[in-house]
Amino acid sequence: MGIVEDLEGAIDMVDLVGRYTKLRKAGMNYKALCPFPGHSEKTPSFMVSPTKQIAYCFGCHKGGGAVKFIMDIENCSFKEAIEILSNYTGIKVNSNFNEANFKEKKNLYSLYKDATNYYKSALKNYPEIKKYLYDRGLNEEIINNFNIGYSDSGIELFGYLKKKGYEDEQIAESHIFLDIKSKKDKFIGRVIFPIQNSRGDFVAFAGRIVNSGEPKYLNSPASKIYDKSNILYNLFNARQAITKEDFVIICEGYMDVIALNRGGFMNCVAVSGTALTEKHLVLLKRLTKKVFLCFDGDGAGQKATNLSLEKMKNEGFEVRIIALPGGKDPDEIISSGKDFGIYIEKALTPIGYFIKKSKFNTGSLEDKKELLGEALELIKSYSDNIEKDFYLKELSKLLEIKESIVYDRFNKIRFKQQKSEEENLKIKNNVSSSEMIMAYCLLDPKNIDFFKEKIIFSEYLPKDLKEIFENGIEKINSFSLDKKEKIRGISLKIEDSDSFKNSSNKEEELEKIIFGLNREIFKTKEEELKAKANTGDNQALLEYTQLISKAKKAKIK
Repeated sequence: MGIVEDLEGAIDMVDLVGRYTKLRKAGMNYKALCPFPGHSEKTPSFMVSPTKQIAYCFGCHKGGGAVKFIMDIENCSFKEAIEILSNYTGIKVNSNFNEANFKEKKNLYSLYKDATNYYKSALKNYPEIKKYLYDRGLNEEIINNFNIGYSDSGIELFGYLKKKGYEDEQIAESHIFLDIKSKKDKFIGRVIFPIQNSRGDFVAFAGRIVNSGEPKYLNSPASKIYDKSNILYNLFNARQAITKEDFVIICEGYMDVIALNRGGFMNCVAVSGTALTEKHLVLLKRLTKKVFLCFDGDGAGQKATNLSLEKMKNEGFEVRIIALPGGKDPDEIISSGKDFGIYIEKALTPIGYFIKKSKFNTGSLEDKKELLGEALELIKSYSDNIEKDFYLKELSKLLEIKESIVYDRFNKIRFKQQKSEEENLKIKNNVSSSEMIMAYCLLDPKNIDFFKEKIIFSEYLPKDLKEIFENGIEKINSFSLDKKEKIRGISLKIEDSDSFKNSSNKEEELEKIIFGLNREIFKTKEEELKAKANTGDNQALLEYTQLISKAKKAKIK
């Protein structure tokens, strides 16, 4: 991926533009009076599209994506716009970044587009391959809509790209060929599924073997323009349907998406070869807050579902799980002539899915008690009280247990947690987060690595803690006697507390402590840097914007 793609992929245009002008919802888009310098108007002609991620004024004809918007509104150069957006997102830009790198990626986009056209054209010469696709339920419209092609004899594509003016180095960067010397296409003999980013640029290929053979799918590797953690297959084509229907169906593979399109469900995407990531959620959140997961029913599919549920928890999504019968996939359901909409209507909530996939026998009293306890722990992990209430009522119905009993059990669990937190608060009185962290490191030196990974503002760490992180817990012996004894005393209190002895999730407690430290550092540095920035200190202003960006990303601010 290029830096422009990384930056624009991490930005919500509505949020970015909203910092410069007041936006008003207008259908699927937002309107405002033009914010660009030199253009004054009384009737709004400035439009922001969340689906296309562009902001454009139809009066002065300025705007575009995030980079172009910043260039126009800040009256700055391309490189300056990149720096501004880097500070806004917290994404670091290499010091050697220049416009030549940007052009290099543009050339790769162009090369992939030309290669896509070649594969599409080649498919027309192979009626047996088209028959294979027809037998799978595809038709000409589907083939064209998904730009499906075929890799034929192996060396013609190389010559085609050379005639288009691409240099050997550019062709090598595409990772389409085994090597430049052989000129052989690595996808030879495979049906080609081109992959686009959220803006519609072709960035990679997936090649499916036609007959028997391994691997079944051959995918493009990561490249300067392709990072699968930031790509959802078919998102570019599905954006308007997702916004219109106000939900998205997330599948496992390319053929699942194509099958659903055949069945009339255009609002579907696939995570291919990777788990659902935070970057994927950023892309989806711009379009909808309703997600239907439709992964395979095998072990790998269930694992993917559980990971996705965990990733989306407390992120503001309304999640449902489509459970297909007999381990079938969407392709099999659509091909059988069944209405896939029935399975959407019957989709399970996270709690419903948890109960369905549970190994407990709900006919057994002991199993039901244990299942209730585990389900309540799951519900407790949600932060939204309305969501909790909804799931508690659902749990009561699913397990056929009175609501009053379910709520009573839940309140006992919550009270136990509250008591544990109060106990921790007593320990923390007159104790800083950094001292708590040092005490936990003294209890178990392995905690050092855990804390180091979770620190957001490592450059502002307290000196004592930084020394322990860099040199190990033995460094505590060089502290003053008072400091050393205080840390030891805190560690003893922690070790003796019921919350420490009985905690089922010590990692959660460590997460809270590191969050506290990050918050303490943020509050201290925010005031300090803001004061300096107000005196005209440009370096402090830069640090301040970076601090704010990091804090927002970590949900501290």
